[in-house]
Amino acid sequence: MNEGAERASGIEAERDELRAEVERLRRRLAEVEGAAASGTESKRVDQDLLAQQAVLRAFLDNTPALMFVKDLEGRFVLVNEEYAKFAGRTTAELLGRLGTSVLAAADAPKMDAADRRAMTEGRLHFAATLTIPDGSRKTFVTVKFPIRDEQGELLGVGTVAIDMSREQEAEEARAALQEKIIAAQEATIRELTTPLLPIADHVVAMPLVGTINEQRAQQILDALLDGITRHQATVAILDVTGIRIVDTHVAHTLVHAARAAKLLGASVVLTGMSPAIAQTLVDLGADFQGLVTLGTLQSGISWAIRGRR
Repeated sequence: MNEGAERASGIEAERDELRAEVERLRRRLAEVEGAAASGTESKRVDQDLLAQQAVLRAFLDNTPALMFVKDLEGRFVLVNEEYAKFAGRTTAELLGRLGTSVLAAADAPKMDAADRRAMTEGRLHFAATLTIPDGSRKTFVTVKFPIRDEQGELLGVGTVAIDMSREQEAEEARAALQEKIIAAQEATIRELTTPLLPIADHVVAMPLVGTINEQRAQQILDALLDGITRHQATVAILDVTGIRIVDTHVAHTLVHAARAAKLLGASVVLTGMSPAIAQTLVDLGADFQGLVTLGTLQSGISWAIRGRR
């Protein structure tokens, strides 16, 4: 009886040991499976990070903007291909270098100051004109901003700069063209407001219309003298039929034009002189001595042609 109990007790002990071993192996298997799953997840996370880095790198190296990041000491920790071209170096040569070392001596202090301001004040947006390695100057619209980690700790400063030189050159070209257009329009207006017409050999006529101010008086005199010289005119007809207001300024303009024409060897015929205008000029005391005055432009042309014959 004792032997049977001992045998049964031994069998039970062996079963307990087997159960313990099975449980240990089960836990070990679970640990291995967990480690495998964790390794797979870690590998997936690494692959995702690599993919994100590849996307970021592609954006950085294919944008036309200059993009780079500096650490707190002002050394490059990230540089895109466009900035490397601007600096005339490779990205590998730039990493770890001080940012001020690749800028012109005149540009480095102001860019370094802008970096410090961005790190202390926040995002900056400004235009900067910089000297590139070939010695020319280019204007960049620049954004500088602080870079922080998840805890808000300052890591450095980032910069995005876009070359606006072509747009600036195009704007300057448009402005120059606009000035030319305005000058051409003004010349056309002057010609329309002070038209000088060749009537016959050595005879020119200038019909005056509208109001004569100081600027237009000078235009009339310039056009008259230029026309007399260009056409070798000996008779110049000034027709005042279309003048709205006859005042002292108009009277002096006509007298001055007649005297200047006489110095060039031409006689001035004043036509379109209505009774009202004549009375006004008399009241103003205008001196028209030596001027031929006729009632209409047609009579003035007839007089000039007869005189030429």
